[in-house]
Amino acid sequence: MSQQTIIHDRVIALSALMQSVRMVQQIADTGQVSNSELQTMLQSLLMMDAPDTLSVYGDLDKLKTGLQQFNQQLSKRKAPGDIAVLRYAIGILHLERKLRKRPDMLNLITRELDQIPQQIDYFGSITSSQVIARFADIYQRTVSELTPRIQVFGDSTFLQQADNVNRIRALLLSGIRAAVLWRQRGGRRWQFLWHSNKLLEAATELQTRL
Repeated sequence: MSQQTIIHDRVIALSALMQSVRMVQQIADTGQVSNSELQTMLQSLLMMDAPDTLSVYGDLDKLKTGLQQFNQQLSKRKAPGDIAVLRYAIGILHLERKLRKRPDMLNLITRELDQIPQQIDYFGSITSSQVIARFADIYQRTVSELTPRIQVFGDSTFLQQADNVNRIRALLLSGIRAAVLWRQRGGRRWQFLWHSNKLLEAATELQTRL
């Protein structure tokens, strides 16, 4: 595998992470989110044997929002809301490091996710409220026990609705999945400082393929 392919894989994983946390903020602020993007992020939680990083998400077009968000985070064109998104992303990367040291918790997550396809068959869709509630429950009983917990800020009207809370937790779990992929491809925090230009170049190149 070439170095360029490895960098592309890292950018794809981080773009998926950015997409998940961007969607978290959208739900917190508006109560709305793209159903197709939600499906992409939830489906990634069940793709354990994919041949490469992109296969976890299907194709680049499904990560368009994440690629744009990642590009903005590395460039100087940040919008005010990008700070909150970055804070969530950093929090997830930190929690993934802690989760790595808890094989018991990782095994529990794997066992629980293995049962999700049966629920999808029963309820008919991975984005059904019942299936999303199951994803949310997995997050609450595992990652949510690690510290510091991720605190989501937004409009209290939306954050008090059970379905929105469940979608947020499910998306945070998908963010953990993306962070795992980033680490598995050799991703490290210091690369944001020393290799940010390479990451930005790769993100820009991937965006041209959309």
